[in-house]
Amino acid sequence: MERIKYILLLILLINTKPIIAQNTSINESVFIHANATTFVTGEKLLYKIYSLKNTDKTPSTVSKVAYVELIDACGKNIFKNKLYLKNSSGEGDYFIPTTIKTGGYKLIGYTNWMLNSDASKIFQIDIKIINPYQISESNAVESKAVSEKTNQINSALTSSSVTEENASDKNFKIKVNKDVFSNREKVTLGIESSALSPEKGSYSLSVRKKDNLPTTTQLTASDFSKIPSEIENNVQNKNAIVLPELRGEMISGKVISKNSVNNSLQNIIVALSIPGKSFAYKAIKTNEAGRFIFNVDKPYYNNEIVIQIIGEQKENYTIELDKASEPDYSKLAFQSYFNLPGEIEETLLERSVASQIENAYYTDKTDSIIKPDYINPFYYPVAKQYILSDYTRFPSLKETITEVATELYYRQSGADYSLHVNDYSLHTQLPEKPLVIVDGFMLQNINELFNFNMANVYSISIITGQYYVGPQVFNGVISFVTLEGNFTSLQKDNYIFKPTVLRPSVKKSYYSPDYAAGNNLQRIPDYRYQLLWKPDVTLDQKEDDISFYTSDVKGSFEVVLEGFTEKGQPVYLSKTISVE
Repeated sequence: MERIKYILLLILLINTKPIIAQNTSINESVFIHANATTFVTGEKLLYKIYSLKNTDKTPSTVSKVAYVELIDACGKNIFKNKLYLKNSSGEGDYFIPTTIKTGGYKLIGYTNWMLNSDASKIFQIDIKIINPYQISESNAVESKAVSEKTNQINSALTSSSVTEENASDKNFKIKVNKDVFSNREKVTLGIESSALSPEKGSYSLSVRKKDNLPTTTQLTASDFSKIPSEIENNVQNKNAIVLPELRGEMISGKVISKNSVNNSLQNIIVALSIPGKSFAYKAIKTNEAGRFIFNVDKPYYNNEIVIQIIGEQKENYTIELDKASEPDYSKLAFQSYFNLPGEIEETLLERSVASQIENAYYTDKTDSIIKPDYINPFYYPVAKQYILSDYTRFPSLKETITEVATELYYRQSGADYSLHVNDYSLHTQLPEKPLVIVDGFMLQNINELFNFNMANVYSISIITGQYYVGPQVFNGVISFVTLEGNFTSLQKDNYIFKPTVLRPSVKKSYYSPDYAAGNNLQRIPDYRYQLLWKPDVTLDQKEDDISFYTSDVKGSFEVVLEGFTEKGQPVYLSKTISVE
């Protein structure tokens, strides 16, 4: 019922931006579990984000997209990730480069819907980054008095960052095959349910070395659930609201007339292509102000986005995309500047050397990108598909039309070509042009297809008769899919726009070596401080034990399991193991 309410709100307001606020409420928040709060340049920040209801911390179904950013004390964005939420959660990472300065930063998380709340409602983690290769500019001008005060603050933060170990709660218990390990030894870790049947939920698991670098206490899921919260009803007091991304990412903008002639901005058809092996194609009409909003309801991770104006008057207009909504960074409260005490010099050196060694062997320790699920094209399954490898291949489109895809025909006028679909059910063919796309890229000028090597084409899919895509009617559909899904058009027409739009982050399987006998890893140094990061633990049934190997680094390592059950119960478990 709650989701239906938001969908109705979106339908009512979809054609207006800024959008006049309605009497509605916000019952959404996010929680982030990060692998650490203090990093040395060259290390990787890993995180998982949970979208939850304010009231009971059960999974929120409002937003399908969330954002995670790292902000410096000047309010500058260091990185921003867009994340598709699956089962109300997502994960990502950020490699901290050596160009970043020593100092305090904010890791923040939010959804578009949350931007209608005060900035203080945005989830925040204080992050410390130490760059051993650069001297902080602010550090150079710190007075002695301020430095002493900062050292006192650091001491308090460091001492407060020690969390009492809690290896079990009413839901789960961490079990390890033993407590003390040697270098490169296999660790077998099990998560046992304290109940007869495991509590379904979403959790992340981290195993990371503990040391004495200054750090801050990270808010745990248990602490987060204790923060008083309620449904916010102050949205109606705002002049405009930011729409929630209910079905997926939203891409919005407006059409602008190029000249002083009073061209109408209403009912102009704008098309969106997200080309690739899994591709999207959508068309929409502008409102009276020339505005449009595309709702991309499936997760497309392709890098390129193409927006085109369709119609005979397309040369008379240009497109301007809306700037992405963002929090008010000026309202973020940063911790006081911190100095580094002398006693951490050896620890910092060891950690910096370990980071350099790990990065030197990066090619042997790469994370694996999890291949996204294939998304069927919009015309599936009604199109007739010709897989060209099933036929005698011909080098040109003309020959392929004649011998294979016989529903197609072309016309030539001088150097210009047009492509058409024969509808044998009609005596007279319809006047509308067909929709011609290559890997999802719409071609309004198809001349280059007649010079394209058909050996690079995997298939041709054809639909005969009238076909509607949004408000636009086409006389058939002709879809070419290349072998690699990487078609690049040579067209540079003014009505084709390729804007820079933040694309969703792909999911990864993070590197974890297997030192089983007989492999080739024995000669490669292993200075991992992060022994394991597993952001996709579900525990919805009896899972197999989780195994990983220790590294060449000795010391104490903290095992942390964190997340929420489907009923909104927080889970935070911590256990320490040693490597000697």
